[in-house]
Amino acid sequence: MSNCKTNPTVFEQIEYAKRILAPVVPDGDGFRLRGLVSRCVKFRKKQIKTLTSEQTAVYDLLLKNGLNPQRVYEWLLLENVPAHIKEKLVQRKLSMKDARAEFIKWKRYSDTRAGNEVMEEIKNIVRRLKWRSQEDLHK
Repeated sequence: MSNCKTNPTVFEQIEYAKRILAPVVPDGDGFRLRGLVSRCVKFRKKQIKTLTSEQTAVYDLLLKNGLNPQRVYEWLLLENVPAHIKEKLVQRKLSMKDARAEFIKWKRYSDTRAGNEVMEEIKNIVRRLKWRSQEDLHK
């Protein structure tokens, strides 16, 4: 348990990985990094046969620094989680796996809620419309 306190948080690990990969992606764009690292993971699992020069540079930097591409990809997936999940991760109340599952549930819920709000707004607009028959329109 005492080891848990000295281990860096996932967000510190993300920053570390971004510093390592800065020669390839200087702006630290998480979306672009996720794509590159994802290809490295597929290459390592032999799901694809070749990498582009940029992907090869990322792969080499990760291996040279002793980082597993799969693990780095998992870190990058947690980069854009909402604040309430981030807080739980920092406090180590959630594992990375549980945080991803909670993020997916939260995203589905918020998408559903937003969709329901749009549908309610449409219903309100339709209720306010005055419906006229085709005969009234031609008069």
